[in-house]
This record gives sequence, C-alpha cells and structure tokens, in this order.
Amino acid sequence: MFGDVLIWIGYIAVFVYLARKGSGHDAMSTGQVSFGIQAFAYVATYISAVALVGFGGLAYVYGMQMMLVAAGNVWLGTWIVYRYLAWPTRLCQQKLGARTPTQLIALGHNSPMLGRCLAVLFAVFLGVYASAVIKGAALMLAEIVPLPVWLVVWLVCLLVGFAVFVGGLRGVLYTEAMQGFVMLIGIGMLMVAVFNAVGGPITGLEKLATLPPTAQASNGFVALSGGEQGWFIFSLVIVTSIAVWAQPQMVQRHFALASPKQVSRITPLAILVLTVLVGGAYYIASLSRLILPEVASPDAVMPTLVKMLLPNVGLQLFVLAIVSASLSTATAIYHIAVSAIAEDLPARKATRPAWLLGIIFIIAISGGCAQIKGQLIALLCATSWSIVGSTVLVPYVALVRMGKRSALAAWLSCSLGFLSCMFWYLCVSPSTALVPLMLGSKAAMVPPFFIGFGFSLLGWYAGWALDAKAATELPAQMQQTA
Repeated sequence: MFGDVLIWIGYIAVFVYLARKGSGHDAMSTGQVSFGIQAFAYVATYISAVALVGFGGLAYVYGMQMMLVAAGNVWLGTWIVYRYLAWPTRLCQQKLGARTPTQLIALGHNSPMLGRCLAVLFAVFLGVYASAVIKGAALMLAEIVPLPVWLVVWLVCLLVGFAVFVGGLRGVLYTEAMQGFVMLIGIGMLMVAVFNAVGGPITGLEKLATLPPTAQASNGFVALSGGEQGWFIFSLVIVTSIAVWAQPQMVQRHFALASPKQVSRITPLAILVLTVLVGGAYYIASLSRLILPEVASPDAVMPTLVKMLLPNVGLQLFVLAIVSASLSTATAIYHIAVSAIAEDLPARKATRPAWLLGIIFIIAISGGCAQIKGQLIALLCATSWSIVGSTVLVPYVALVRMGKRSALAAWLSCSLGFLSCMFWYLCVSPSTALVPLMLGSKAAMVPPFFIGFGFSLLGWYAGWALDAKAATELPAQMQQTA
C-alpha cells in the first residue's frame, strides 16, 4: 500500500515539475524543445485511453485485422504527417504569424470570421470531447482511490487545468512526453506478461489461427473479415489515421519544430513508440482470446488482462499508463479549447486573466458534461474527430501543402463538410441517428467522415472556381518568417 502511494505521489510531483517548465513563457510559445520531447508528446496526444482500452477490446473481438488500424496510425497518421505536412505547417505558421491552428486557417484564407466560427467549433466540440477523456481517467482512478467518481472527475479537471494555466503550450508538451513514456512502460509490461502466458508471440499467433471464425472475424482471427465487418475495419483505419491530420491539437504540435533536420529525428522515434503502443496493445489483445474467458464487454478485456497477469506494482503502473493516456490527450484538448476562447474568438492576444477565465470555462464544460448521462453528449464525444476533420482537413491541406488560399473556397469547404457530416450522424448512421432516415443499409454503412470529407472537397473546388481573388501563394508581406 505504501509503495502504491509513493508511485502516485512521484507521478504527480513529476507532472507538476514538468508543467512548470512553461512558467514565464507565453501560453502559445514552446521555446526550444528537443526532438525526443516532441516525438513522445505527439504520440501521447494522438493515443488516448480510448485507443488503448477501447480499441484493445475491439482487437479481442475482431482479431489481428485490428493491426491494420495500428499500421494506419503509424504510417498514415504519423509518417505521412511528418513527411508531407509537419514542416510545411511550421513554415506557413511562421509566415502568417499565426499563434494557434485556428489563426493558421483564418489568416491563411484571409477570413477572420471563419476563424471565429472555427474557434466556437473547437471550444464546444473539443470541450465536450474532453469530458469523455476526463471521465475515463476518473473511472480508472476511482478503482484505486477511496473517492466517488464525481469528485475524482473534478480533481482531474483541476489537475489538467493547472498544467495548462501554469505551463501553457511548453508545459503541456513536457507533461505529455512524460505521460507517453509511462504509457510505453505500462504496455511493455503487459506485452511481456501476455507473451509468456501464450508461449510467445509466434506460438500465440499460430494458436490464434486455429480458432474457429466468428461473426466479427468471419475469415478467422488472423485474416481480414469479409463484408460489413471488413469494411468496418477499413473505415476505422481511415477515420483514425487521416481525420487526425487536421485535428487542431495535432497541428499545434508542429509549431514547436525548429528545422527539417529535427523533423527527420522526430519521425523514426515517434513511429517506434507508436508501433509499440498501438501495435503491441492490439496484438496482445488479440492473443488474449487464448487465455481469457468470454468477456461481457470489449472494454473489460485490457483491465481483465492486467488483473490476471500483473502483480500489484504492475497493476498500478498500468493504471498509471491509462491515466497518462487520458491526461495527455486532455491537456492538449484543454489548451486548444482555452486558446479558442481566450484568443481566437476575441481575435486578440490572450491576457493572463482571459487565459484563466478560459480554463475555468473549459473545466466547467468538461467536468459538468462528465457528470451527465445523455445521448447528445455521447454523440458529441464519439464524433468529435470526424466532425472536426470533415470541417477543416481540406482547407488545411490546401493551404499548407499546396499553398492555395481562398476565403470563399474555405468557407464552402468548412460549411459543407461540417453540415454533411453532422447530417450523416444525426439522420443516417445507425448507431447515432436521432431522426433516422431510411436510406438503405449500404448507405448507413458509409462512415460520416467519408461523407463530410467528400462534400468538403466539392465545396473547396466549387469555391475555388468561383473566387476571382483566389491565390496560390502567400502575399509578399507575409513572406518573412516570424
């Protein structure tokens, strides 16, 4: 018991110490940050408890085909990003003098009103999404601390708010890097335990191949399923690996880059860490079918494995890893949401009091929503990535990768992407539709992000064709780096 307390006290102490790394810096400034900190911070922001626990449970159900999701996250969500988007984003941010991802889009397409609309979108959707992340951490912590969940929720909110207020973006990067390292330790320990239990990774795979197919793994547990189940896995790859490109909390990680040489050092380390985290988690979750009895819910797979195979110290470290996955995502989301309220919405540099008020507002939203059980809140939490990605992915890539700037094209792209994705969620998608329309089962299978992205692309090309002022490069007065 005493050892457990020491582990958590040490964790919180290191968290507070690293958060203070940003003390005295501008809330939007990172200063000079090493490539290792940036690599771990990117991965920790990318991977939340939903990926490790929720998708780990899906790997138990669907088998090794979930490794396609891990591969997509590694190569599409990380390698492609650092190869083609990260440094161009940094250059564009410098040229425009943008302090936030919202300003990057607004200044790039010369539309302050678009920036304000995106600020509202990010503050609301990411603020509510943070409630799910906070709730996940609180539920895990409530298993080992003698406090009610509602109180733990507010304590976690305050801890995250403290890091964002004291450290700003620099402090957030340092705390995320620490949490990414803890996640790596936790998953690594569980990987060793599972491999020992099944006779090794290769032997386990051979045993898994002998299990009879199920409805979800229609071609067995080491092959891609056919029909709707295989399509579900493919769509999961796209949504989790491409919609991530334009998530503002991910885009902002590129603002800390110092040079193309630093990018080349970050990329292999980020790929390695992400491969171990998601690849390792999904691999052992798939193998867990060999040693676990039938579980009532996929969400119980990873916790059950931990309780079965790890000693108490290992249990504490794994809980710490899952809490770290939640906190790292929460701090990134809080920072974006607060900057949207304190700086992007009023369109001026945030003062310290405004920053504090923004944090209080986001704590109230995320902590309050975490106490509510409702279909609308669940819908907003589950669909945040797809909605945000559908709204800004096209104008973001057009700006930073192709150098194309158009207020009209950006407006049409964002509007059509947002509205079509929301429509699909509310009226077509069977798991979220509040007013379902009978469009047929095949239409219902299409992920909302696909619909939103398609309409966003159409909106961009229509706006580009109609906009006589569309430009293909940044104006001359913005060519000097900040």
